[in-house]
Amino acid sequence: MSVTIPARFDHIVVAVKDLKKAITTYRKGLGFTVVPGGEHPAAGTHNALVHFGIYYAELLAVRDPNAPRAQWLKNWIALAGENPPTFAVAVQDLDAAIARLNKAEVPHGEIEEGERTTPDGKTLRYRSVVVAPDSTPRTQSPAVIAAAGRPPPLPHRGQPAPRPAWPPMPFLIEWEGGDAARLAEIERIGALEPHPAGWEQLVSVSVLVADPEFAAQCYERAFGWRRIPDGLAGRGVALEFADVRLELIAPPSGGRVLPPGPRPTAIALQSKDRAATLEYLRERGTADGAGRGVTPARAHGLRIALA
Repeated sequence: MSVTIPARFDHIVVAVKDLKKAITTYRKGLGFTVVPGGEHPAAGTHNALVHFGIYYAELLAVRDPNAPRAQWLKNWIALAGENPPTFAVAVQDLDAAIARLNKAEVPHGEIEEGERTTPDGKTLRYRSVVVAPDSTPRTQSPAVIAAAGRPPPLPHRGQPAPRPAWPPMPFLIEWEGGDAARLAEIERIGALEPHPAGWEQLVSVSVLVADPEFAAQCYERAFGWRRIPDGLAGRGVALEFADVRLELIAPPSGGRVLPPGPRPTAIALQSKDRAATLEYLRERGTADGAGRGVTPARAHGLRIALA
């Protein structure tokens, strides 16, 4: 299908156990401008945000362990630890995007109405839908996700063709007021203040998948995003995603994806001065040994590369 869903990268979710501790890590250890996001009343969660223009990393924690809609995050952290379980793609028209998914026979969940209450009492509203529910932590355990994302086997004679085990895919989000309202809100809360370590532009998002070629076919079928030269030495496929590069990466040496399974794992950022950013990290003991950025262990499970 050639029609492309008008979309852009919105945010990567980083599941954290203790929101205050994660905020301290990202502010003092990694040199980011971190702003409180607020609470999701119906979901029983709360968050903090690290912005790169309209794009951001969301530090997400459970606020109410008894809230039914917080159980997926509670279970993910208990079984998989702190790391990014999913990411979001912003669309201009969620209903049109769902119609395209239906036409392409791409599985998805029902539309969910959501809202976040900011620390100063403002309510931000959005609608979202999960794509490929059988492979997302919102509905499946890490063990199930780890076994997904490979092409279906050949059918047995006289039997129906097996259904594909879709790779983890983003959830779609439509913000009330669109990008204009989002940018106004981001500026209002001070999220665009320069990052102390000099971090600037989001360049790419990497997603660990069991089979990059199969995952690319699924993403192309669902969203229509085209492939671009990848430079990944046969380890993955890159897709053009507005002005962000989406990388679908195989596990090292083509090995099996271990629990918590296929998921977004890394972002790459440009900085104002690469050497100065590395020096900032080294002084705080958070730079990796190779001078490439920050290891997952230092960023609550998210790998942060210096582009």
